[in-house]
Amino acid sequence: MDAEIARSIAYYSHHGRRDRLGELWIEHVARVAAAVPAPARATAWLHDVVEHSDTRPAALRDKGMTDLEAEALALLTRADGEPFELHMLRIAHAPGAAGDLARAIKVADLDDHLVRSADDPLRWDLPPYAWARRHLVGSMGG
Repeated sequence: MDAEIARSIAYYSHHGRRDRLGELWIEHVARVAAAVPAPARATAWLHDVVEHSDTRPAALRDKGMTDLEAEALALLTRADGEPFELHMLRIAHAPGAAGDLARAIKVADLDDHLVRSADDPLRWDLPPYAWARRHLVGSMGG
């Protein structure tokens, strides 16, 4: 998918949504997209769309999402009731190019959450981002 189309979808899908600190969610998404290599950028723009909006994968397919991007996005989308740790391990151990793409995006996502969580007065209530990052980076061999 073209990264500019993905960016537009992300802006539309996250319109008005804010995080627990009151920041627009799209600002987080933009930082993640900026932190990944260009080939991963379209998927990075979409990394929270399916999980946190009404936009469905079929609509993304209609806009040009590739099979690889769809597989990576499925990995990045946490299922209802799926524990955070299980979701991270699912990404860490996913095989192939889709696993590689999902890991690159998720590391950038976690890096952004780790920086932002330093300012969160309720950070004790956040998922174990540092633990997840260690598992993901370890599975990447780096």
